[in-house]
Amino acid sequence: MLRQKALKILLSENKKITDKAVSACLPRMHAEWLQNYSDDIEDSKLLANIWGKGVMVFEYILPVQQVTQKELKQFRKKLNHSLGDYAENNDVAHLEGSPAFLISDLWFLAPSLHIEVAYISNQQTLDYLKDIKKLEK
Repeated sequence: MLRQKALKILLSENKKITDKAVSACLPRMHAEWLQNYSDDIEDSKLLANIWGKGVMVFEYILPVQQVTQKELKQFRKKLNHSLGDYAENNDVAHLEGSPAFLISDLWFLAPSLHIEVAYISNQQTLDYLKDIKKLEK
């Protein structure tokens, strides 16, 4: 029971850290197609219930009318870079040898852009990312 409570607290804190990072980085993207979202993002969804306990991956759903695959690829690269800069500039704690944040998935399903951001604060999240990479091959 104590372990469950500690995990819940950790998930809540890591969600706040990730939400703050994403909120800080999205305005820097300067994508015309990404206009109608709140700058203060707090409604992310945790994916841990699907993948297991301790996986720190949060999904953000933003309103977008249309976006191309090329734009998504560039956006993913720029957002990963921006999240990396944010983590470095704000001393975000993370698993050594890994970036603090990494976009694990990104897709467009009209009328929404779905962004899954992993906060690599533990081994479970790193293992999840490795599993996803294997599935994509």
